[in-house]
Amino acid sequence: MSSATRSILRRATRSANGPWNILTFPTHERYETSLAATGHNFYAIRVEGGKDWKTHYAPVPANYQLLPITRSGLSLPPWVDFDMVLSQNKASQFRIAQDIAHQLHIPLVNLEHTLPQQEWTPGRIASFQHMQGSINVFVSEYQKQMWGLDGIVNPTGIDTDVFCPPDTPNREPWALSVVNDWINRDWCCGFSLWKEVTGFPSPAPLIPYRVLGDTPGLSQPAPDIPTLVRFYQTAGVYLNTTLVSSLPTVLLESLSCGCPVVSTDTCLIPKNIIEHGVNGFVGSSVDELRHYTLEVLNNPTLARQIGDAGRQTIVEKFSKQRFIENWNEIFKQATEIHV
Repeated sequence: MSSATRSILRRATRSANGPWNILTFPTHERYETSLAATGHNFYAIRVEGGKDWKTHYAPVPANYQLLPITRSGLSLPPWVDFDMVLSQNKASQFRIAQDIAHQLHIPLVNLEHTLPQQEWTPGRIASFQHMQGSINVFVSEYQKQMWGLDGIVNPTGIDTDVFCPPDTPNREPWALSVVNDWINRDWCCGFSLWKEVTGFPSPAPLIPYRVLGDTPGLSQPAPDIPTLVRFYQTAGVYLNTTLVSSLPTVLLESLSCGCPVVSTDTCLIPKNIIEHGVNGFVGSSVDELRHYTLEVLNNPTLARQIGDAGRQTIVEKFSKQRFIENWNEIFKQATEIHV
């Protein structure tokens, strides 16, 4: 098993620019696919009953190794000398990651994907605020402010070569939404709002729709990324009814595919992603969301104009290359920390 002595020896002899050995956990498949593009070696801890990698969300990258599932305790590969631990969830990962970092005398990078939940007490929020790593990373400035913590902001990067517009646009008159566990996550993903906007479950909905995502009784996820991309490329509009989100990845993916977007006017969406009437539309009521969705569906010229502008937003602000460069700098800073 890896040891503190071996970690110290590796720190004294390793290359200054990597590749580095990073211990982490399966958390967000498409995010971690982009993370693996940094070129480092990732080893993911898996525990029985915990989150595992779902290959229909994204294939496992060649430099991302899923460690054997364990029932209790941890069995780290004895042939690997780790350079750092990357925690991506305060509730289920941080304590384990912190213990390993202390045992091996390596830095802990704490990446936050979520926001504090509305029903949490001040005491619970404070306990999570104390869960900080050697370096703290956030996916948006809004998220960083909501947690009230210091750290580095590195927005999600989208692979614009994979999530791209079709060669010959042929958008169909229906609205797409992509959400996992939507019914149970109504408080943050706005399932009830979406029902009001579309008229679901009427056999003659006010807005024709398609839904993708692992939501029992409602929808199934796309079987693979190419299929998901085809839905983004074919939909007449992407309808986002998110109420609370750090940075909705599916919204960025749809924009990258040139799909015109209509979204709730919440969190950072109108400030950092969508400029109303330029690269999408935002609304704060059922009537506004329905109006803008129908306007886009009924006006192909407007849809193309909005979709093209949305694609340009992703290329300029959420590129995968910028994401990779920022993460490589974060990892480099972590290796320079002596713990």
